Amino acid sequence: MFQTLPGWILFASILVSGMTACSVAAAMLDHALGEGAIERRDFLTFLLFGTLLVASALLLLWVETR
Repeated sequence: MFQTLPGWILFASILVSGMTACSVAAAMLDHALGEGAIERRDFLTFLLFGTLLVASALLLLWVETR
């Protein structure tokens, strides 16, 4: 388990950004398979939270391996 407070904060960030990115990806897939077009806001939200997910995971690996 995580030994430091930054580790726990990064873990929480991974959970939140992962759930949000998956939710937005599901909404984008629903729009793509349905009649509507994918909204720009959904794409930007997915890009933002996907980037946060990757950055948090890399930082967690860096913080917790010391």
